[in-house]
Amino acid sequence: MFAVSLFAAFIAFYLLELRGSHGLSREALSDIREDFREHFGTALVAVILFSTLVGHFIARRALSGVQSVMRTAEAITGGELHRRVPVKGRNDEVDRLAETFNTMLEHIEALVRSMKEVNDNIAHDLRSPIARIRGVAELALTGTDAAEERLSMAGGIVEECDRLLTMINTMLDISEAETGMAGLAMEDVDMNLIAQEAVGLFEPVAEDKDITIDLKTQGPVYILCDRQKLQRVIANLLDNAIKYTPSGGKITVAVSVDNNCTLITVSDTGMGIPEEDLPHIYERFYRGEKSRSETGNGLGLSLAQAFLKAHRGTIEVKSRLTMGSSFIVKLPR
Repeated sequence: MFAVSLFAAFIAFYLLELRGSHGLSREALSDIREDFREHFGTALVAVILFSTLVGHFIARRALSGVQSVMRTAEAITGGELHRRVPVKGRNDEVDRLAETFNTMLEHIEALVRSMKEVNDNIAHDLRSPIARIRGVAELALTGTDAAEERLSMAGGIVEECDRLLTMINTMLDISEAETGMAGLAMEDVDMNLIAQEAVGLFEPVAEDKDITIDLKTQGPVYILCDRQKLQRVIANLLDNAIKYTPSGGKITVAVSVDNNCTLITVSDTGMGIPEEDLPHIYERFYRGEKSRSETGNGLGLSLAQAFLKAHRGTIEVKSRLTMGSSFIVKLPR
């Protein structure tokens, strides 16, 4: 506004001086010019001083917020991830920058905490099989066992190595899916066919435990998806259902359509999941107290959730102790 007013004043004075033939004598115009210089010059100096003070105040106020962000960033660089930029409540650009910066810091802190938990779990899960491999190898080197027993030891080592490789590969698959780096080989697939193949694969295991698997479908249900990744999702759900369902139990796999979503439901009559464990079942390596007696590494549900998110899908669970669990997969058609 100051610049506009100053420009308008100069234009007015210029026109008045340029068009000095409006009935005014040279002496009158000279007096007008003198008065204009005297009064306008004084006002101009006052306005410049005032503008300088206001500009200095506004600049300091703006820079104070930027300096807060800078100090917080320096503290975080030093390892203080709990630090946050103070929001002063002025609802200006600096406050919005501080809020955005704090939100970013919360995500980073959660990611670092998650990485630490994963590393702790990895160290715990790797310690046991590595110790067993070392123990078997030492017996093979120092013992006087027969050739058959040495072959048995070698077979045990191979099994432990396979278990470790499976766990590492699963972790890599989860990380790739969560970061969006997993390539999806998309194709039109009938979900009924995927469910049938999964049930056929796990039926022998279920029969060994005297568990019945019931498949319910309703006509072809085609969706665009990565066939292999969805096969692994359903396989993990079926594997868990068989693992935690006692002899004589029943598992139901149902494929249906609800509005624009395809639903795949895997229900069992097993032991159920305690309420306090439900918020954590999709975390890597998480295993509830009741599930620790079963084999597994706690990555199956994490992998299923990561693959479904890559397909813009979701997974939900409904469970009651001693009554069983139902996992509901929702995929956009």
